[in-house]
Amino acid sequence: MSTQDANYNLLESVVREIGGDDAVKVASLLDPTEETTDEAIAAGAEMKLNAVRKVLYRLYDARLAEFRRIRDKSTGWFIYFWRLKPNRVEELVINRKKTVYRKLKARLDYEQKYHFFNCDQNYCPRYTFDEAMENNFKCIECNGELRAFDNSDIIKNLSKKVKELRKSLKESGVNVDQIDTGIEEQTGQIIATTKPTATADSTGNSSHGSK
Repeated sequence: MSTQDANYNLLESVVREIGGDDAVKVASLLDPTEETTDEAIAAGAEMKLNAVRKVLYRLYDARLAEFRRIRDKSTGWFIYFWRLKPNRVEELVINRKKTVYRKLKARLDYEQKYHFFNCDQNYCPRYTFDEAMENNFKCIECNGELRAFDNSDIIKNLSKKVKELRKSLKESGVNVDQIDTGIEEQTGQIIATTKPTATADSTGNSSHGSK
């Protein structure tokens, strides 16, 4: 597989997670260098215009797409021209890895911190030592006797995943130590403060912007 194919597959994967199959269809009709209108995208994707605009807004919120607007002198309405920003994909992937790393690290810390107890029923929950003692080492779900639970396999698997993610993040230039110490705040998608608005025209169809 070429680097170009790998980059496209990564872009498709991220776009699909953001907006499903519709987002993939819309993104496939966007170009990094040439602009296109939402009307043209709707025609090419055979989707309703409002559905296309919802997808474009989600891609815009994730900064995977950008727009330029001009005012149509004949109608007074704004026309929006859209373009893909594929270089944003790597940043989104790194941020997602950071989120997963934080969750796995927190789970690992939890598993290492406590001693656990459980009963013989698989559907019943585990208990920490303090929780088990409060309930006289009886399961509150089935009243079964609680026994020490060996979570060494869980710790082993979590440790492996955390180690792999830590290595991957470091290779991407991320200071993982700052994540561990809480210096780096958790980041998700960067939501834009403004986005194109839709206003109904005289025919009842939705048009971008306003006069």
